[in-house]
Amino acid sequence: MNYTIAQESRIGGREINQDRVAWLATDDVVLMVVADGMGGHLQGEVAAQIAVDSVTGNFRSEAKPRLANPAHFLAMALQQAHQTIVRYAADCRIPPHAAPRTTCIACVVQDGEATWAHAGDSRLYLIHGQPRGQDRVAQTRDHSIVQRMVDEGSLSHAEAVSHPLRNRVFSCLGGDEAPQIEVSRPVPLQDGDLIALCTDGAWSPLGETLVSELGRAPLNSSVPHLLDAAERAAGPEADNLTLIAMRWKAPDPDGHTLDLNPDAQPVPIAAPISDAEIEHAIAEIRRRMPHNPNGASS
Repeated sequence: MNYTIAQESRIGGREINQDRVAWLATDDVVLMVVADGMGGHLQGEVAAQIAVDSVTGNFRSEAKPRLANPAHFLAMALQQAHQTIVRYAADCRIPPHAAPRTTCIACVVQDGEATWAHAGDSRLYLIHGQPRGQDRVAQTRDHSIVQRMVDEGSLSHAEAVSHPLRNRVFSCLGGDEAPQIEVSRPVPLQDGDLIALCTDGAWSPLGETLVSELGRAPLNSSVPHLLDAAERAAGPEADNLTLIAMRWKAPDPDGHTLDLNPDAQPVPIAAPISDAEIEHAIAEIRRRMPHNPNGASS
């Protein structure tokens, strides 16, 4: 397989970065995963870290060196991540309504096809590469209150941008309700196609700019450039921002591939949260996470 990957995560205007991002690969399959912790301060960071650790841990166990069924793997991995967060909360005696939560989007590329699964409003975009132009092939549908209102016809896309409930989601990992995990069909990739996974702190301020600009430069330039633009657009109250993108390189007609990134290695997963941070997180969860019947904030 041949591909290039670039990623970046920033704190924005918040006190702590609750986003988590990682990618892992064997010779036959690549996994990318992004999680956006919910609820404010450290409790979201705990859930996001557990989600990323759980999904990547399952990948290490199952990809030997390929996955038997990428769609089944993704559904299982996100469900197990949810159960792990719930179990963590129970072990810490955190009430279910106050348990840590996170959105999650994960994508597997194997056999020249991309398959993804998500819960929440972290997004995946699949964008045609050149020479076909920057046409969007696929995009995840947000599991959010506002997206549901748009789907029902009670809210326009323009109104959704500034709606006060735009950050409320109805599906996530963790908490007292089972997540709605949406798994895609496998989508064949062609030469130059781009896959982008990002949190709402990245896509919300940029809108269609993310899709139109991502492929205009090498990913190690366009990814930080787009996060710069998102931070400027969001202003001093910018949310955490995370973006990881892959450019796919298809084999040539003779079946050979040109290694565009021979030194590429998966970026190390963020270090586990310390015991002291977990203790502080538990205290903050109990103090600051009231039940919200309208959905949780990402």
